[in-house]
Formats: sequence, structure tokens, C-alpha cells
Amino acid sequence: MKYVLLFGLLFIGLSSFKPGKLKPVKIAKNITTSLPSDFGIMPDELIASRYPAQRKPIAAYTGFNGQIDLVVTEKPSTFSKKDLPLLQKFYKPAILSMYSEVAFIREEVSTINGREFLIFEFVSAVKDDEKKKHKLAPIRKYTIVQYTIENDKLLIFTFNCPAALKPEWQATANKMMRSVKIS
Repeated sequence: MKYVLLFGLLFIGLSSFKPGKLKPVKIAKNITTSLPSDFGIMPDELIASRYPAQRKPIAAYTGFNGQIDLVVTEKPSTFSKKDLPLLQKFYKPAILSMYSEVAFIREEVSTINGREFLIFEFVSAVKDDEKKKHKLAPIRKYTIVQYTIENDKLLIFTFNCPAALKPEWQATANKMMRSVKIS
């Protein structure tokens, strides 16, 4: 009986890893996407610790016990929409320089809801400094990053989750990212 109860609790715990249904969310005046219903606005302290930058993101959402994030940022840009293939040549090396290891799943310019996006989907690892005596295990993440240009601004949509959750979240993450609409 004890094992049945333990197995039941384990099953319930593991089944909660699955993402929920998506619901439409207005990110900004002209930007919408769909997010799982358990996602909420990320607190400022969490944004500051996970995504330190000079500018606060336009929007940051987190879900599944704070392990899964969708963050939308913008930067001034002198590039136009037609320059996305050129930006690919800049951003791929930038991604490679940020991590110890990167395994790209896809990198492409694709049309989503009538708009061109530069898309990178990858699994990355950050390893502890090799000079340290006590090494920590690498931090592995699954990420989708989408870039587009809108009114002289580069909009960046980033989905992150632990690499261990990729099998449960990859399809939902791609649905979320394909739901981005800019009017």
C-alpha cells in the first residue's frame, strides 16, 4: 500500500510537468501572444536577477514554479526588416559566445503571422570555470529566440526552460512563439 501511494504521488508530480492550454495575452499595445494559463507576470526582482540589462524588458512572464520564462525585450536598431538574414550572421556568434556549448536545433528566417522573424532554437550549457577545484554541474537550458524589426526597434522574444524539461515543453514553446502577432 505504501508503494502504491508513493507511485501515485510520483505520477501526479511528474504529470504536472506538462504545459497547460494556451490563452491569448496582450504584451504591449501592438503585441499579443499565447501563454499557458498558469503563466504570470515575472516580479521585478526576478527579472533583475535572471535578465540583468540596462533596460527592463517590455514584458516578462514565468510559469511552472518559476522554471519556464517568456521575455520580450526591445533595442534601438538601424536595421530594417529586410536585414534579418544579415542579423543572423551577427547573432549566431553572439549566442555561441554566451555559452560553453550550444547545439542548434534550428536557425532560420521564417514568416509568423505575416511577419518575418529570425529564429534560433537551441540547447545550451554553461560550465563551471575549469580552474576551480570544486566544479559544479553545467547549467543546461532549452531556448527559442525570435528577432524582428518594428519601427526602428529590434524586438526579441525569448523562451527559456531547463533542458531537462525540453521534451515536455518543446511543442508548446513553439506554439507560443508561433502565436506572436504584431499589428
